[in-house]
Amino acid sequence: MIRNRFSTIALVALFFTLPAAAQDYPDVGDLSRKRITQKLNNPVSNLWRIILHNNYTLLNGDISTKNRVSWLTRVQIGLPIPLTEKLNLIMRPILPILSVPVPLANGNFDRKGGLGDIKLPMFLASSRQTGFIWALGTTLGFPSSTDPDLGTEKWSAGPNGVAVYVGKKWVVGAIITQQWSYAGKGSREDVSTTSLQYSAWYIHPSGWEVGLGTPTIKANWEADSDDRWTVPVGLGIGQLLKIPRMPVQINLEASYAVVHPDTFGERWNFWLIVKRVFPSLIQKPLFGR
Repeated sequence: MIRNRFSTIALVALFFTLPAAAQDYPDVGDLSRKRITQKLNNPVSNLWRIILHNNYTLLNGDISTKNRVSWLTRVQIGLPIPLTEKLNLIMRPILPILSVPVPLANGNFDRKGGLGDIKLPMFLASSRQTGFIWALGTTLGFPSSTDPDLGTEKWSAGPNGVAVYVGKKWVVGAIITQQWSYAGKGSREDVSTTSLQYSAWYIHPSGWEVGLGTPTIKANWEADSDDRWTVPVGLGIGQLLKIPRMPVQINLEASYAVVHPDTFGERWNFWLIVKRVFPSLIQKPLFGR
């Protein structure tokens, strides 16, 4: 647990040591707070960004009070690369650092922390920044966990898709992903999961927003029917800041799983999410110039 917290502190420190001068942000220098907020809530926008998801989860099931909590810090980097005037390649690598209770054979629990399985979602997305925006691609999963209990020990892959609507006051969207394992440790359970992350934000011109952005409906097709589905609903608020002039968005969200695994699954989730824009390294299309 202590090691996990130190890792989180180190990531936060790195998060705020990237260049901060206003002239380093040509993508946002002339944009309003509302427009920057819209782009930060669009998973396939043309902003380069780093996102820290800090998650506190209360679990259900036959477990002791001290083991009823799991912690997750998820580092996600958004890297949009313009391929042509109308098409972008979006890469969103995800690095999870977690501390979770692990069931033992004797019925008790142990707590373990460290790095989980790294994922690499990639999308081909329309370069449109308003209205209806689509994207299709794939997600790769790597058995990178520092402990067998923190990951699947499987290589996985599968299709994904994004649909987003960016309007004058609302940003509404969904990301759907299917993952299957295709290699890895034979003694571990195969991976076959579906996830649907949905979001809906009402955005005020001042940069304030209210809505939801992190609830993810999940289905584990390898689990028994009573433990297959997780369906959360939630609510959150957020605000765009400039510290001192760099664009940073801070969100607080909470969700409750109205459907959850009976044996061992999430019940309540509380999120602190920090998004930070950083300068685009590739601003002109790679092809068709």
